[in-house]
Amino acid sequence: MRTRALVWMFVMVAATACGGGGGDDDGNSDGDGGGSNGDGGGGGGDGGGGPDAPPPLPVCVPSCSTAADCGTGPAGSIIDANTYACDGGVCRWLGCLSTAECVATYGTQAWTCEAAFGATVPTCWPTCTSATQCANPNSPLLGADNYACDGGKCRWLGCNDTSECTAANMSSAWTCRKQSGMRNCFHTCTTPSDCATASAPYDADNYDCVAGTCLWTGCNTTAECMSVDPDWVCR
Repeated sequence: MRTRALVWMFVMVAATACGGGGGDDDGNSDGDGGGSNGDGGGGGGDGGGGPDAPPPLPVCVPSCSTAADCGTGPAGSIIDANTYACDGGVCRWLGCLSTAECVATYGTQAWTCEAAFGATVPTCWPTCTSATQCANPNSPLLGADNYACDGGKCRWLGCNDTSECTAANMSSAWTCRKQSGMRNCFHTCTTPSDCATASAPYDADNYDCVAGTCLWTGCNTTAECMSVDPDWVCR
């Protein structure tokens, strides 16, 4: 169960550095512009930094006794045991350790390991010489006009308009809004129940409906997290 859950968690949080075209359970749809990480906790609770940053949200993270409990990928990948610490009984991702790890994980040379674009740990980024090299034609949120090639790395700029969000999520109940300095896709609502999913950490009591958009408020209890995976805790 741990392996499946950690891989799912890895995919979910890979979006938080800069945003995967498609809806996440946290009520916003992030555009995966590179920045992959294996940091514990679904739903985007890394909180950011700086003196005026809000406190980080409580999120579901895997519990551990040693770092070996956290690693799920093959040796030399960005989710092997070497890329984790067991900190206070929970897994904490340390970042990629080298560009070679990014290349091994994604199977192409077009990646680099750097701490960039607000990522608090070294992270894998696709490399580029122009924004067209960053684009994915299969998603309305991942076109060339959603990217900048910044310092030789793909940086996702956010959604351009609500039509991108509704097309990517195949639902009219989405909007493109600016939050924390970046435009992103958010599920629309009139009450928190409009935001809820069947997953306990993402039901109605885990959301606020603020200015007509869903705002995930974090996990409430470890029991919620354990309903997803018995090894997870709310921290």
